[in-house]
Amino acid sequence: MNLNKVWDDILNDLRQSVRHEEVEIWFGEGQFLEVQGEDFIVEVPNKYYVEWIEENYQVQLDQSASKRMEQPCRVKCIGREDPTAEVPLPREEGSPEPPSSTLLRAIGVNRNQTFDNFVVGGCNQFANAAAEAVVNNPGNNYNPLFIYGASGLGKTHLMHAIGNQVVQLDREARVVYVTSEDFMNEMIHCLRLRKMEDFRSKYRRRASVLLIDDVQFLSGRERTQEEFFHTFNALQAAGRQIVLTSDVEPARIQSLEPRLKTRFNGGLLADMQAPEHETLLSILQQKTKTLQINVPMDLAEAICIVVQGNIRELEGLLNRLKAQQRFFGEPLTLEFAERSLQDVFKPEAPHVTVPMIIEAVANIHNIRSSDLTGTSRQRSLTRPRQIAYHIARTHTNLSFPELGREFGGRDHSTIQHGCRRVLKRLDQD
Repeated sequence: MNLNKVWDDILNDLRQSVRHEEVEIWFGEGQFLEVQGEDFIVEVPNKYYVEWIEENYQVQLDQSASKRMEQPCRVKCIGREDPTAEVPLPREEGSPEPPSSTLLRAIGVNRNQTFDNFVVGGCNQFANAAAEAVVNNPGNNYNPLFIYGASGLGKTHLMHAIGNQVVQLDREARVVYVTSEDFMNEMIHCLRLRKMEDFRSKYRRRASVLLIDDVQFLSGRERTQEEFFHTFNALQAAGRQIVLTSDVEPARIQSLEPRLKTRFNGGLLADMQAPEHETLLSILQQKTKTLQINVPMDLAEAICIVVQGNIRELEGLLNRLKAQQRFFGEPLTLEFAERSLQDVFKPEAPHVTVPMIIEAVANIHNIRSSDLTGTSRQRSLTRPRQIAYHIARTHTNLSFPELGREFGGRDHSTIQHGCRRVLKRLDQD
């Protein structure tokens, strides 16, 4: 039995119940050592990792190991600094070399998301160019790089591509990827265990490139913002590269400390838009090559219409189609897709409400729903707001006064005026 493969299978089982990023963060530096009785022994960086893994993943690991080994088995993690490991367990003569140190230098980075398989179009061309500039001169070109855009447009892919390219070009580089939520949870755990020095060492001293995903979730987290502020300053002062992503630009992240907004704005802001139809088709073709499935053009067109520019939804739908094809043993056709996934391709018409319309219009224009019902008179919000008025008037039975109340207490004449403006533009746009 290839025990290294067994360990890979155990991690793949874990990925079915927890996020891919979590597995990479906590097990990316893990290395299978040996089996001793019922113990499947894995080495991780230190005791802190051991404690976190035992507290959060032990049950899943033991169940998977028992299944894979076909006998009762327990995954036992030991830290490289663990005094119970008196000497390093020796590598048997003729056994394969340990995994490449690239993985050890890229904590949390998804090795499958690279610049090579990132499809560039008008929607993301600037963000991609900025990311490549950062890779060529980390810490000097655009620090921090702040990438923003709606969910599912490829921000995380681009961030992982930066991490992968950095460790390829610089053998001394060490990249750490983490979501803001995991950063917060890890900090809380370290505070409770009085392990903050380990936490600060990981993010401030060991990381030459720090990738923080979804920083909008720092909103309102005062203690986490305080810690991140000092982490940001330490890295920037040391000439280390910081890359951040968010669903909106810094100025629109609510309950974010002004000093953090100032620092985020001090680098380069790069937005990503929903891909146009041609780019989305190219992305679909790229994904089908990776999944090794053949999608005919009529089905590809239908998928692009269904996902409405959301690349994450595109990936999920392709995975579902591949699973359906495997189960039924039929070729992928539009007819097969419509029959096997009726909830996607032939959904029942929902009861349309004003909040649904507001959310849909906000998503398309890459703004927040609250922007459409708020009091701001920015010109960039006027057009989406009027479009929402028109759609709500067309697809609901509400009167102008009732619509006014739905849109934040506006006067009925404001709704009427907005609807008239849209009707005039419909002939030309």
